[in-house]
Amino acid sequence: MKRRWVWVALLLLCGIGATAAIRRIAALATTPLAGSSPFAGVDLHFKAKARMTLVHIVPSLAFVVLVPLQFVSSLRRRHPKFHRWIGRLLMPSGIVAGISAVVLSAHPVGGVVEGAATTFYGCFFLFSLSRAWFHIRENRVELHREWVIRMVAIALGAAATRPIMALFFATSRMTGWSPEQFFGPATWLGFTASYLAGERWIRYTRRRINPAMPRTRRVPASAL
Repeated sequence: MKRRWVWVALLLLCGIGATAAIRRIAALATTPLAGSSPFAGVDLHFKAKARMTLVHIVPSLAFVVLVPLQFVSSLRRRHPKFHRWIGRLLMPSGIVAGISAVVLSAHPVGGVVEGAATTFYGCFFLFSLSRAWFHIRENRVELHREWVIRMVAIALGAAATRPIMALFFATSRMTGWSPEQFFGPATWLGFTASYLAGERWIRYTRRRINPAMPRTRRVPASAL
């Protein structure tokens, strides 16, 4: 039952991330009018740095589309080469998306508060990606799996912020908060919630596999 809910959350967040990326690409292709919608100011902000925004969004879109396939146990068992090739596509996509996220953090919508969140989690994402790559090169599959889950949880934090931001947008007339004021708290909440959920799943599956298992043994293919 828990695995089912994890899959629901994974696919939902990947769907939100893909939708947000596609919407941002479409917004960059048009010229929003200031004040024409609650998102107009945000769209103009990213329009001003359209090239770097695209450098971040395109690999991010590829990442959220491909990453669910890495957790399909039957695919890993029956088509290991395909599984490895997806991983080889995800690694460079993740590197570009992570570095560009840190670059964009220099001038975020939500100011210093949002910039601190995206810089911290962007660097943490890149560190997790490097650890996942290092452990699979050393054939430490269990540790590789844990760092991949951690990496994905951090990446999907960007998607987790979207419902929180939507709530702030919906209540902005009552609170009087602008995107510049609520993007920072929403970013911290979304990334932190997603990261902690990933850590909880790592610990839960680690105990299910075998608490006494040496950390370099292979993980059963059925484990997410």
